Amino acid sequence: MLLAASPPAATGLAIVDWLVIVGYLAVTLAIALFFRRRASRSGSEFFLAGRSLPWWVAGTSIVATTFSSDTPLQVVRMVRDGGIGENWWWWSMAAGHAASIYLFASLWRRSRMVTDVGLIEFRYSGPAARVLRIFDGAHQGLLVGSCVVAGVSIGLGKILATMLEIAPDAKWQWLQETFGLELPLVSAMVMGLAGLTFLYSILGGLYGVAWSDLVQFVIAMVGAIAVAWSVVDHFGGLAPMIEQASTQVPTGVRHFGLLPDASFSNAMAFTVASWFFLAWWARAPGHGATAQRILATRGERDGVLAMLWFSIAHYALRPWPWIVVAIGSLAVLPPGTIDGETAYPAMIDRFCGVGVKGLLVAAMIAAFMSTIDTHLNLSASYLMNDVIGPLRRRRSAGHEAPAIDPIDRDADAAKQGDTRAARRDVLLGRVLMLPIVVVVLLIASGFNDILAIYKFLAVMMSGSAAVLVLRWYWWRVNAWSEIAAMAASLAVGWHVTTLESLAIVKGQPDEHFGTRLAITMAFATATWLVVTFITAPTRPETLERFWSRVRPPGPGWRRVASASDASATGLARPVLYALATTLGIWCAVVGLGEIVLGSTLLGVGLLLAAVVCVAVPWRAVQRGTAFV
Repeated sequence: MLLAASPPAATGLAIVDWLVIVGYLAVTLAIALFFRRRASRSGSEFFLAGRSLPWWVAGTSIVATTFSSDTPLQVVRMVRDGGIGENWWWWSMAAGHAASIYLFASLWRRSRMVTDVGLIEFRYSGPAARVLRIFDGAHQGLLVGSCVVAGVSIGLGKILATMLEIAPDAKWQWLQETFGLELPLVSAMVMGLAGLTFLYSILGGLYGVAWSDLVQFVIAMVGAIAVAWSVVDHFGGLAPMIEQASTQVPTGVRHFGLLPDASFSNAMAFTVASWFFLAWWARAPGHGATAQRILATRGERDGVLAMLWFSIAHYALRPWPWIVVAIGSLAVLPPGTIDGETAYPAMIDRFCGVGVKGLLVAAMIAAFMSTIDTHLNLSASYLMNDVIGPLRRRRSAGHEAPAIDPIDRDADAAKQGDTRAARRDVLLGRVLMLPIVVVVLLIASGFNDILAIYKFLAVMMSGSAAVLVLRWYWWRVNAWSEIAAMAASLAVGWHVTTLESLAIVKGQPDEHFGTRLAITMAFATATWLVVTFITAPTRPETLERFWSRVRPPGPGWRRVASASDASATGLARPVLYALATTLGIWCAVVGLGEIVLGSTLLGVGLLLAAVVCVAVPWRAVQRGTAFV
């Protein structure tokens, strides 16, 4: 039956809700204090948790990092604007993460790098490698980190403004009266939470970040399920809710189809195709927080299992409570009555009771902090290890390998009892976090559209995707290849994202994403291929050093492998496992969706198919035979 009663009115937060929020913040700080002493031993302990994380901690930490305060806001907006099928923009990227599980995770852990950017000077040779490493360290540490922080800050700001009923023009009264400065009240609250995140990040290092992510992920998932349950209960079931919501959108029930809708235009059809054939390539090699967690695991097996668990939880388990709330929001808050990115906190405010609402706000704060703490730690690691380290290091004589990176050097010093040297970079890393948090918050203030930020990043990074994949599997790729790919991608990507004819239109599916992506990838790929063949290859001794440690498989290293009197392993088995896992994840996504939408028998069948697809690779990973 259709909804008879009007939806509950917004009620704000009660004292019990505030106690729940404060309790969560206290637990997070306690975790950081618990790990403070261990994190202070050396740079390796602070930035890589002493390479001691078990797979389930590392994998959950990656999930928590990618689940921030802006994530449910993005998903709800996509469902409201383009339907459930619009989520295939990011569901399609499971193919990239599945490739990362079997083709890259073990290589990362085998490399024993400190950051993913550090691989540059280990894989390439010459002054170009050093310049590229320094530039990419600054680029990843500041620009990319700033865009991510911008998204999560906007998301938390919208949540706090809605939940606390703060007017958009409300200022921090005390600051205005005391110093004559005008600062939006919501911005002040976001900055305060960022400051608290900074505090526990400098105390616990990656230990505190990873283990607090466990708590944050559990709270966030419990909270998401709680609000979805409340919304469905209000409508008397999923079927009445969907029926009511379908009357509010032009396409009716078709809006809630599980497959992407390419009928909007020819450009939309091309965009849908790009999701499955182009967009996910940038995810495959792994980078940033993903690579950091793999490098922090106990060994190759844990690194691979961490990626496998992350891929299943990230794509199949996490989004459905938000999608349920998105469907309900269309019935309660029809399109045009509210900003799509504000609908989720508005639903929390209307449908959650005392205590539960506090848990939901704590969950959103937890999601915000789990992303901020990661990027503070990671950005400091980039700046110290990949910018300051190469700048202060003297040039090695001849063609020798680069000197040991500062974080690993201090880890060796700690083992030898030199605590002063070991703690020096811990202090430097903690000091670097303060200007980082200030810079990223300032840059974040220039954005106001969450989804546009991530689609902007996806286009800007797409041009480098092929070269970042092939540097592991083809000896001929050199530092100039990567420089050319990055420069072309930044130049072309920036241009196409600023064209009005290819812009994102709020309230409609993003039909031009595929065009922006394809143009950027085509120009960047053509550029770096030309540059690769007109520049000198990486020095043989550098290639042999890389090969002897990492042992990349496939025909692309036969020349180096034969020079090293070794043989390159095959790629057939890991590629098959990657395909099976991709299919399994997509079956799980659609299967859970069918159950949510009422087709229980079909949904259970798809979930069984997902188990079959993933079971063999999972067992092979546990036995150490599934990855390269």
